[in-house]
Amino acid sequence: MARVKVLQVITLSEMGGAQKIVYHLAAGLDPELFEITVACGPGGELIDWLKNLPQTINIILVPELKRNISLVNDFKALWKLYHLMKRNSFDIVHCHSSKAGILGRTAAYLTGTSKIFFTVHGWGINEYQSEPVRLFYSWVERLAGAVSSRIVCVSENDLVRGRSLRLARDDKFMVIYNGMPEPKKQAGVLRRKLNVRKEDIIVGTVARLANQKAPLFFLEVAGRMIENHGNNSDSDQLYFVLIGDGPLRSDCEEFIERSGLNGRVFLLGTREEAVELVQDFDIFVLFSRWEGLPLTIIEAMLAGKPVVANAVGGVSELVVHQQTGYLISGLDLAAAEKALQDLVFNKDRRLSMGTLGRQRARDLFSINKMIEKYRELYLS
Repeated sequence: MARVKVLQVITLSEMGGAQKIVYHLAAGLDPELFEITVACGPGGELIDWLKNLPQTINIILVPELKRNISLVNDFKALWKLYHLMKRNSFDIVHCHSSKAGILGRTAAYLTGTSKIFFTVHGWGINEYQSEPVRLFYSWVERLAGAVSSRIVCVSENDLVRGRSLRLARDDKFMVIYNGMPEPKKQAGVLRRKLNVRKEDIIVGTVARLANQKAPLFFLEVAGRMIENHGNNSDSDQLYFVLIGDGPLRSDCEEFIERSGLNGRVFLLGTREEAVELVQDFDIFVLFSRWEGLPLTIIEAMLAGKPVVANAVGGVSELVVHQQTGYLISGLDLAAAEKALQDLVFNKDRRLSMGTLGRQRARDLFSINKMIEKYRELYLS
């Protein structure tokens, strides 16, 4: 029987949540059933991950696929995707991320592809944009939604929002939760790297240093906690770690220097081994302004870490407030500090919430469950 030819299209190949999902689908789908091709921008970790798989994944680099809008680059990318699809007659085109979602679905429609899927890793429409920008993005999404066979939302929140914005017909939407593999136990790597003792408390996050992830808010919380506990005997045992890189890197470095937080707050940059490093966190935090269903929280839960997070997007579908962690509403410094204080000074609660979180992640957000759901979609 001929294999099902699937084209995965994603804008960038740099490390990120959507890229990890593309990788796990390529790695996890049965190579005897599916022939996978991935089209993406060049230069990122996703390409190396795919090349290291035992099965052959066809990789097509499209340099014009970029995050920012550019009429010239976007038209060139559309043209290249159209010809790629025309030459290969894919059975399924599956797009990820906003830019690839628009260009990929348009090209698939123009080539007559019978199954056109789009996974929403958080809608690219939010309240931080101007009204003209939101209206434009909504209009473009509706056009792409009209030619989509199915729109996969990674959270119920995204499904409800997509329907409320009328981005496609109601019956086109469905939910497939993101899933991640359980990390290999490798505790101690981060503490040795930072010369932090086993009994010290590490509060950490893994996030792109960009406005969406609010890294400066994370640093404000760190500064307040360190200052407010300066006279406490536990203060010398409290550290903050931020793993990730991005356009706000220099602002974060300047904040740490200006606030005298060197030695207590660490910016580690992008780390491929981030999943291993998280195992040395005592508490995981994520204060995003908007989200889909963040993989970093799933990874932290699978590592048995309690989570303190801003209740945006699908975050409240991951974290159960006061059971597996704490949810705050908005970027509220006092609420964030209160939640962290409770966990910093209560080891039993940290461990209890972490254990419940791990079980919840195993039950609802496993890699095998996610791959099986996509397999069913592809073969439907």
